[in-house]
Amino acid sequence: MKILILILAFFLTSCASMQATKIPVQIELNTVNQDNQRVDAVCTVFSSSDKIETLAPETITFITECSSINVICRAGATEGQHGIINSDDNETGNFLINSGLGYLFDRAVDSITPMGQFLNLIDNEDCEMKDQKITIVLE
Repeated sequence: MKILILILAFFLTSCASMQATKIPVQIELNTVNQDNQRVDAVCTVFSSSDKIETLAPETITFITECSSINVICRAGATEGQHGIINSDDNETGNFLINSGLGYLFDRAVDSITPMGQFLNLIDNEDCEMKDQKITIVLE
């Protein structure tokens, strides 16, 4: 009986790593100064899963999971930023989910616990990330 409990506990607490679906997103990056004149800049594009650096203005294909995308651009002493929030991440159910700590707790439970892993497997929601045209004003 003790061995059965140990085996059951091992299977319920074992770690499993599942890769989320990667989605390509076309991003047209334009960088301008306050006078709306084109400026060459170094931009960092990142999400919860990936990060790349590129020179802007440029059109890139960013491979990411279904999550928010952030862009930070720098040219000399000026910089600018832009964020894209995916509609799936924009949950407005209750205060605990909307607070930073509640969001992190929910994501940790979903990715660590066996039940969360199982729910992620049977979740059939398709993520649709639209192509983006981003203009960042460097200040």
